[in-house]
Amino acid sequence: MSKWKHRIITLIWSIVWKTKKFSDVDSLVEAHFARWSDLNHQNREGLNIALRSIDRTEVSIVETGTSAYGTDSSRLFDAYVRSFGGEFFSVDINTYPSNRLKFAKSPRTKFFVMDSVDFLSNLQQLTKVKTVGLFYLDSWDVDWADPLASAEHGRNEMKAIKSQISQGTILVIDDTPESMEWIPEEGKEMAVRFQKEFGVLPGKGAFFKEVFKDRDFTILYHDYNLVLKFR
Repeated sequence: MSKWKHRIITLIWSIVWKTKKFSDVDSLVEAHFARWSDLNHQNREGLNIALRSIDRTEVSIVETGTSAYGTDSSRLFDAYVRSFGGEFFSVDINTYPSNRLKFAKSPRTKFFVMDSVDFLSNLQQLTKVKTVGLFYLDSWDVDWADPLASAEHGRNEMKAIKSQISQGTILVIDDTPESMEWIPEEGKEMAVRFQKEFGVLPGKGAFFKEVFKDRDFTILYHDYNLVLKFR
């Protein structure tokens, strides 16, 4: 299939998809990963648990790292607010992801192009949202050969949202492996060094216990991604 034919088919599917509404979270997640990702994707179970936890309630969802491939989470969250109400805001420092999805989103979704920490630090002014039901942190891809920059960026994002987290808020952080099995072979030696220095494995959410040490939360799921619920 030619590149242009593939783009046209994707555009048609995007237009069809953004009209679909779902009656429950499980069918939404199933359809999303079947159409836009992979039914066996490592992020599927964590995201399913996270969305079940807000379970068809009308919430505001905030994402850093607008989806460009892989999980395609921006489509997933747009489908949630389209089906059950609420609003979805996503930010990325690059223009490509939001341009790619500009014909795929519903009116309940708004994209921002800026630094994610600046965005989160000024979230209420930029979006007028008072309470966020679900945060999804997925910016700054992890370089497993040099993972500290991504972990520090994740720490700064968590610090930026800390005052905006309330009882019942769900936080999902991608690329935060619970065990060494998720780390590529070429990154394992660095992961051992990282763990020796910081006491945790590398990842975007590596420092979550440090940032939220004075907050009460439950770990709902931790495998490749991490799902927290605050009490």
